[in-house]
Amino acid sequence: MTIFDRTMQLLHRTLDLREARQRVIASNIANEETPGYRAADLNFQDSLQAAQRGKGLVTLSVTQGLHIGPRGDSVQQVMGKLGPVPAGDLPLDANSVNIELEMAKMSDNAMQYNAAADLLARKFRGLLNAIREGR
Repeated sequence: MTIFDRTMQLLHRTLDLREARQRVIASNIANEETPGYRAADLNFQDSLQAAQRGKGLVTLSVTQGLHIGPRGDSVQQVMGKLGPVPAGDLPLDANSVNIELEMAKMSDNAMQYNAAADLLARKFRGLLNAIREGR
């Protein structure tokens, strides 16, 4: 039996992935005026939901023969997929960053990060209350 249930593991991994996505979005914003820069995004929601539902194992790529494959819970194995943001008509400098879109994504990602952090904090408070009342 574990005191850290699957929900806590899911929230922990969500926080890690949202933090990584925030860095990608910040990089896009920082390179708004860099000629030829292509905006990227980190997509992980589908993989995280599949792992949560237990739909098969989520596997990591083994890029070299000496790499050891992941073991353990599939939620902790979820990795985001870094890919380009689809760009419509590019301006003359061929930069695909849309600052308004990136700022909106950053705000949404931060709100979802804060919500997950709040839920995880509540779970820990529940554990703490159970420990205190068990004395």
